[in-house]
Amino acid sequence: MAEAFLRILLENITSFIQGELGLLLGFENEFENISSRFSTIQAVLEDAQEKQLKDKAIKNWLQKLNAAVYKVDDLLDECKAARLEQSRLGCHHPKAIVFRHKIGKRIKEMMEKLDAIAKERTDFHLHEKIIERQVARPETGPVLTEPQVYGRDKEEDEIVKILINNVSNAQELSVLPIVGMGGLGKTTLAQMVFNDQRVTEHFYPKIWICVSDDFDEKRLIETIIGNIERSSLDVKDLASFQKKLQQLLNGKRYLLVLDDVWNEDQQKWDNLRVVLKVGASGASVLTTTRLEKVGSVMGTLQPYQLSNLSQDDCWLLFIQRAFRHQEEISPNLVAIGKEIVKKSGGVPLAAKTLGGLLRFKREKREWEHVRDSEIWNLPQDEMSILPALRLSYHHLPLDLRQCFAYCAVFPKDTKMEKKKVISLWMAHGFLLSRRNLELEDVGNEAWNELYLRSFFQEIEVRYGNTYFKMHDLIHDLATSLFSANTSSSNIREINVESYTHMMMSIGFSEVVSSYSPSLLQKFVSLRVLNLSYSKFEELPSSIGDLVHLRYLDLSSNIEIRSLPKQLCKLQNLQTLDLQYCTSLCCLPKETSKLVSLRNLLLDGCQSLTCMPPRIGSLT
Repeated sequence: MAEAFLRILLENITSFIQGELGLLLGFENEFENISSRFSTIQAVLEDAQEKQLKDKAIKNWLQKLNAAVYKVDDLLDECKAARLEQSRLGCHHPKAIVFRHKIGKRIKEMMEKLDAIAKERTDFHLHEKIIERQVARPETGPVLTEPQVYGRDKEEDEIVKILINNVSNAQELSVLPIVGMGGLGKTTLAQMVFNDQRVTEHFYPKIWICVSDDFDEKRLIETIIGNIERSSLDVKDLASFQKKLQQLLNGKRYLLVLDDVWNEDQQKWDNLRVVLKVGASGASVLTTTRLEKVGSVMGTLQPYQLSNLSQDDCWLLFIQRAFRHQEEISPNLVAIGKEIVKKSGGVPLAAKTLGGLLRFKREKREWEHVRDSEIWNLPQDEMSILPALRLSYHHLPLDLRQCFAYCAVFPKDTKMEKKKVISLWMAHGFLLSRRNLELEDVGNEAWNELYLRSFFQEIEVRYGNTYFKMHDLIHDLATSLFSANTSSSNIREINVESYTHMMMSIGFSEVVSSYSPSLLQKFVSLRVLNLSYSKFEELPSSIGDLVHLRYLDLSSNIEIRSLPKQLCKLQNLQTLDLQYCTSLCCLPKETSKLVSLRNLLLDGCQSLTCMPPRIGSLT
């Protein structure tokens, strides 16, 4: 991802050099030299990105470059913060002199590292490629309708008949697994069955649960109950949950869909099945899984093996994504397109993603480049990612690569909120500003384009907010890209819950009350700090030392009563989320000094009775 962020960094350096900031601090020449080194390296990055899949040395080189890029970004941030301090104290103040000395020393060290990185690149014989700026796309509206499904009508009809005709009088709970490799459309097929009119008339209630790799009986039962009643429960122990679910299902011919099951533990399934056996004759469970063993562990019926899609149906799915409605299709592109579709191997997700990749390309050479890419020749077992998906990533505009890969920080099957994701992209500096457009609008365009390219799915709108998910194979791709571009020396996001280390943010969702203020001192480069659902009464004054912080989430902390005045030193802070901090009485008096603040979220702050002075100046 270095090539994407490097381009943004080069623009920031140019702005620094040309603006009064560079003149004020006196580092314009040094940053010009850094910019020159990066520009030399940038020309070969596209080639390096492709070759790193086969060459570990190139992969290591890219990681070194990535670390250097982020360190220079830190330097720019610190220079911006120093400008305010210097304008207040004067350029001859001892603090200002010491700062310039320290920055000068760090720039010299950085130049030495960049020289070594630039020299090392010559060993790899990389080819230079012209990187063109991506223009705004004409299709930027929110497209929320799911595309038509091809080639699964027969399978839908067969499964519906099994559930309605074959097992309608069965005394025991019937369990039908749909088994097939990732990307074949098991979830889509299950959705078709679930929404079939015959199924709706035959079963009540119908319940859909996304299981993924967390087959926890208590969690599943609680989710099923919530799906039926749409309300929260006061009880918390497993026995009470079991009793409640049996009351809801007793004597009813229900249909329960358990999507994306990975559990191979017979005992775990037996425990849940005992609770589910209270339904009427014909009550059924439909599961989807990639694993044959899961099908044999859970199924009472012969597993339904989902086959690959035919070439004709893959072609229909491909052109649905590759061409706009009623657009005339060039015969040259049809011939090349059909060769590309053959490479999808009958996997709908691959065909759909390839179509999305070519949606904005109409030149014959562009389609030939996709058809002839070296990525198709990589052994499947060495990648664990479908070649079509990796190829689609490499053909993303630079602006979008980091936006996509960043979504790996969310656990699989998470419903992500579009507004929040865009704010996080902004916090990490992934969005390039464009004339006459707010950064939020740029982020909205980026999101829409990723959706049109099939990286996002399952769009849902609730109370005016858009939520979406990623297919688990797409999520695997994002995760592989993130892990390939992070190192222990460049932690940009730490998720304490899952012990994964990524991108300069730190997340403490639902953390225990033993919060340590000294922890912040170890992560001075944070861009995002998530302390939502934490249980502490005070935020440490050291929060003011996080000069790079752009996004601070303190939401749903019911014990915090006030915020330290040092918070107002965060000149880069863009989003402050205080929603449902029910005990929060006041905001710092100097909140108006948060000059970069774009989002102040205060819903549910019932104890907050007044706002600080001049808060209206933050526009």
